[in-house]
Amino acid sequence: MYPTTNAHQDKGLRCKQAVPMQDYFMEHACINLLEQALRTGEQELDALKDGQVEQASAWEEERSRLTHKAIKLSNDVPLDVLLVEFHKLRDIQKRLIQAVNDLRRDWQQEFARTRGESRRLAGYKQATAHALSDQHPKQ
Repeated sequence: MYPTTNAHQDKGLRCKQAVPMQDYFMEHACINLLEQALRTGEQELDALKDGQVEQASAWEEERSRLTHKAIKLSNDVPLDVLLVEFHKLRDIQKRLIQAVNDLRRDWQQEFARTRGESRRLAGYKQATAHALSDQHPKQ
């Protein structure tokens, strides 16, 4: 959509849809904020994939802030325009959830591996301590 004024209409120039200037800029600001939120979501996803949870959390806060700000400006934005942007955000949210689940699974596997290693070392320590005490009887 392009903004028009009465002067454009007086000269016979018309856009597909005449949009008051204020509405056009509100729509533009809203969509820009949603696109920024989408880019921020991509950065959040990259951080999660790299295991940078604190950085991902910071990106999530920024994405949330941008989205809430866009929603406040969305009253005059056509629903079909909003739906396109919100579907993109929904898709990135699905990818973020998958990345978090993958990271959680990796941590659980690492924890299980570490716990098993700790048990093995504790058993080794106990066995060597017992063997050493058998070699050097107390007098």
